[in-house]
Amino acid sequence: MKTLISRLDHGTRLSTAVVVVIAVTLIPLVIALWPHQPGSTATTYPSAVLSDVSYTDCENVTDEVPCGQATGTLNTGQQVEVMLFRDAWLSHAANGDRSILYASSSPDSDTVYTFHSHDRAIKLAVFTIIVIIVVLLVVGGKGIRAIASLLASAVFIWAFLIGGISGGGSPLLYTTVSIVLVLTAVLFFTHGLSTKTLAAWAGTICGAATAMIAGTLLSTWLRLGPADESASALTYTSLDIDLSALSLAALLIALIGILNDIAAAQAATVFSHTTPGTRPSWKAIAPTALAVGRDHSASAIYTISFSIVGAGLAAFVLAHAYNQPLSAFLQTDTVATTLTQMLAGIIGIIITMPATTAFALLLSRIPTKPQTLSAHTD
Repeated sequence: MKTLISRLDHGTRLSTAVVVVIAVTLIPLVIALWPHQPGSTATTYPSAVLSDVSYTDCENVTDEVPCGQATGTLNTGQQVEVMLFRDAWLSHAANGDRSILYASSSPDSDTVYTFHSHDRAIKLAVFTIIVIIVVLLVVGGKGIRAIASLLASAVFIWAFLIGGISGGGSPLLYTTVSIVLVLTAVLFFTHGLSTKTLAAWAGTICGAATAMIAGTLLSTWLRLGPADESASALTYTSLDIDLSALSLAALLIALIGILNDIAAAQAATVFSHTTPGTRPSWKAIAPTALAVGRDHSASAIYTISFSIVGAGLAAFVLAHAYNQPLSAFLQTDTVATTLTQMLAGIIGIIITMPATTAFALLLSRIPTKPQTLSAHTD
């Protein structure tokens, strides 16, 4: 083991030490915070093929009133009656469609089946395989590691982050732990244990922390409420969730990719102007790196702005259709939350670029060439 360690350069040792510290610190916390699995319910989601689909007047009914019916053939061959609500009509559910049904039952009543969604599993799997093949051909092994990291992160976020929040946990606590752990695993697994990766990791953490602080202060000051229909629906459940904190947690999850992109590019810019084994000249590298970072940050600012506004596009169109004044529309929880997410994200971007530059300049001074073992003579 000592021989193996002695062959590692100082940058790899430092990166490994950071990963070990994060793992030793956060893994026990994840185990302690791991949400308990909910008990079994009488609700299932079977797959079925629809037939005899018919609609009445779905255009003029509410979402809570069925406006159609169909026959569903389950995988077991059993045929059941399926209620169709307005969402089925909007999804163009028709004869021959393989769909996911929402099946609810109670001990004193029969099972009730309603349309939930189209069964898209096979189509999504095929398209995912195509994307993986393209990534392998174009990006190579690093791209495959990125996809593997993405899939593992998605499973962890669903089980730990989503499960913890739905179980009554603090959205910001679960999000913070998830971001640090996922970011550490994804970055170092994809890009390797190096000082360049460590600089990108540190810069992303600084940007995310700044965005979280700014978003918390602003959302508290603005007294934000439910941001959309899904958030409003949570108020009718037994879950006691701080909706403004949930919106901020959503921002951090969405922001982490953009911040990581800026940090990785900025670290690569700095290290591309250094020579292994020589002390870099800060005065020569910093102006060039900051100039590139400013261009990238400016691009990221309108990228995140357009993406956040685009996510709430339906609300903007609805307000315009009802001739709602812009001054009044900007005061709604939906828009105020969107603006808070955008402003906090911009602050995170602004901090990430110079922070990564500083970390990269500092860490680039660490020798990167492996140490050679001294030969022993008799």
